[in-house]
Amino acid sequence: MTTRKVQNPNEKSGAGFIWAVIAVIAIAAVVIGLIVFNGRNKQNEAAAARTIQVENLAVSYTEGDAFFTLSAKDGGSEAKSVDLFEDFSCPHCGELAEATDGQALEKIQAGELEVKVHPMVFLDGQGAQYTPGHSTRALAAELALAANGEAQALWNLRAMLFAEQQSVYNKVDNDDLADRAKEFGASDEAVAAIREGEFEEAAKDVGGKNLDYQNEKTGQAYTPRVMRDDKDLVEGQEINTWVEAALA
Repeated sequence: MTTRKVQNPNEKSGAGFIWAVIAVIAIAAVVIGLIVFNGRNKQNEAAAARTIQVENLAVSYTEGDAFFTLSAKDGGSEAKSVDLFEDFSCPHCGELAEATDGQALEKIQAGELEVKVHPMVFLDGQGAQYTPGHSTRALAAELALAANGEAQALWNLRAMLFAEQQSVYNKVDNDDLADRAKEFGASDEAVAAIREGEFEEAAKDVGGKNLDYQNEKTGQAYTPRVMRDDKDLVEGQEINTWVEAALA
């Protein structure tokens, strides 16, 4: 007589259970992958949406100079030149950028205006009181982009640092600046230079030279300021009309 083993209906096959677990894990992995993929797509779309597109903008910077130059990539041989002094920790510089950057960019790309940007870091302190801070880090990132001729990334990083000044002041480090520059299309070389703080000494030097220049030529130093031929182009509240004054 054959004896059959009666299986408890509540018992499950060990192999079946394992395959069920594997299937659940596989499905979870796919779901997580889709979430990550969609999240990155949204981040990329957001970065693209806030990127200011420039078509005829060039930036040039020579090591040792106290400024970098924004000019038209093509044309601009008859452009009128001005010197713009600014500090990334200066609230009024942020206000000026918001009020005049759009018009300035239009005139630069039209070949009518050339802007020599003289960055300053005196709000990180002066002399023995100087400590590398937000102004220096932000300028170092800007110089890394200028040295690599990356006009669009530079313009957008600068615009972001001024537009979001209240939220980023003393809250962004080199990694944050490098990540933002990358979002704006910076090259791997420039991003690495920002991340490693390659231009921090240059930033300190540039800021110091511009501080000395203003003190020597006018007896006082401040930002924002627009000059031409060692003299103020506009003063006080008229500074919001500096683009018109530069082209007059």
